[in-house]
Parts: sequence; structure tokens; C-alpha cells
Amino acid sequence: MMTGNCAMLLVCAAAFAALEAAAGAGDDPFADALISYDPGANPAPGYTDPLTALGSPERFTGEGVFPGVVSVFNPPFGIDEIVSIGAGGHLIVQFNTAVADDPRNPFGIDLLVFGNTGFIDFAWPGGIVNGFFGGEGGTVELSADGVNWVLVAGVEADGPWPTLGYLDAGPYDTQPGTIESDFTRPVDPSLTLADFMGLDNEGAIALYTGSGGGVGIDIASTGLASVNFVRITNPGNPQTTPNVEIDAMSDVSPLGDINMDGSVNVPDLLTLLAAWGPCPGPPDPCPADLDGDGTVAVPDLLILLANWG
Repeated sequence: MMTGNCAMLLVCAAAFAALEAAAGAGDDPFADALISYDPGANPAPGYTDPLTALGSPERFTGEGVFPGVVSVFNPPFGIDEIVSIGAGGHLIVQFNTAVADDPRNPFGIDLLVFGNTGFIDFAWPGGIVNGFFGGEGGTVELSADGVNWVLVAGVEADGPWPTLGYLDAGPYDTQPGTIESDFTRPVDPSLTLADFMGLDNEGAIALYTGSGGGVGIDIASTGLASVNFVRITNPGNPQTTPNVEIDAMSDVSPLGDINMDGSVNVPDLLTLLAAWGPCPGPPDPCPADLDGDGTVAVPDLLILLANWG
């Protein structure tokens, strides 16, 4: 419950509301259109539908076969969920709304690429991180016009971090969770595999801090201000290079965009005010805790206002 400055904050919210009508739904943050697909040499049999790379990453996989939540130990594996790129092949997708190099984005990450990597669990079904599988590579190139391309150096398309569908599900649950992760929020890029080794499922989820995973890309590294096109290529030798599997791509939401509609505005402010005070304990998310200190308070409000727009 809010105390002290509650009245002042509510007046502030009302003032913003008077200046700006409550915003409607924002643009879809995921890739919108397929431009080109070349499966290359020896793609995984059956995994050659490139339209699976459009839209949101998967939260639940294996329906009708081995159903289960998508977790850091259980990546998506359906033929209608991921597309395979064999050696010499490529995938090009387009975002209808440009993905911008936005300094408001968490950790400076602007774009996320989701593959089908995962953590190794030798303690199945316990969910203990003992290693990492996947990481099958693939180059990422970005373009503003679909003609001129810039390589993202040092990034593997099918790499860390594993997709996480729900914040309140076990690693191999056969029913969906109730608290969805945020597919527009990156994992802290300073983390390494060593930070996850030996953690159980809940510990791994805690390090994700609400994120749904994915490979993080800072567009600034390419010198581009914004991009509409992403090209994933498997440049390897068909005799020695594994296939690259891609699930989806996502535009990162700016810090303060609590409702993930692509803007920081009145609905986000009202959500922050409603969450004022101590955050609930994990695994319940606390998206209004923008500074990550466990409490929704004045510092979070200041962050939101600084990123307004």
C-alpha cells in the first residue's frame, strides 16, 4: 500500500493522464514477415518451415507427443516451432516497425534472437545446471533497407540464453505455468555459464530476473541507428557444422515499459503506482521494480519518468 507521497503521486498520474489519453496496444515486438529462406545443406529433416521464426517464441512445446513447458532445460523442439538452417543456408525476416538502438533499453540490448539451446541437467528430473547444450552458431547480420548488411561481430544466433516460458513452472512440467516471462527483456549480458553451474531451476529463473532468455544484440555495435531486417546465416562446412535452429526474434522494450507495449507512458505509470511498496517473493515477478532493489519506490518512478515516451 502506498503511504506518504501517495497523494502527490496520484496527482502526478492524473496530470499525465490529462495530457495523454491512455495508450492502446503497441506494435507487435516480434518479427513480422519472411523475406527469404534457403535451408542450405542437410537441414534437420522436417524443420524447414521458415514461418515458424515469425511471432512470439514458444512457451509450451511437444503438444501431442511429449508436452512440456519451455524451460531452460527443455527448449522448443516441434517442427512447427523452430526452423533449421543447414550449412550455407540463411533466413531473412523483417520487422514492420524498426528495431532502434535505444539507450533506454536494459543493458543497452536492442534485439533478441531465440534458438533452441538449453542447460544440461544430469540430475533429471531435478533441474540442476551442469552444462550447456546447443550453441550451434550462425552469424547475425542487420540491415535498415534489406540491401546493405552489417555483421554483428562476436554473436552466435543459436546461442545463450535458453528460452524460458514461465516464471512459476518446474523444468519439465506438463502443464503451462501462470506467470509468463518477458520475451522483450534480455538476460544480464555480464552473466556467464559459471554463474548458473550447480543452480536448480528456481535459481536459474532468479538470475533471469523476469526475462524469457534469448541472444542479446546491441545495434550500436553495427553503427546503425535502427534496423528492419535480420539475416541469420550458417556459413559452415556441411560435413562438420551443425545446423542452426531459430525460434523467434524480438525487439527489446525500454526500461520503464512495464506493460511491454513499446512505450513508456500513462499505463506504465499507473501500474507502477499500483505496485508501490515491497515486491512479492520469487518466483512472482515484480516488473515495476525497475532498479531491481526489491521495492517499488521513488527511484523506480524517476527511472520511468526519465524514459518517458
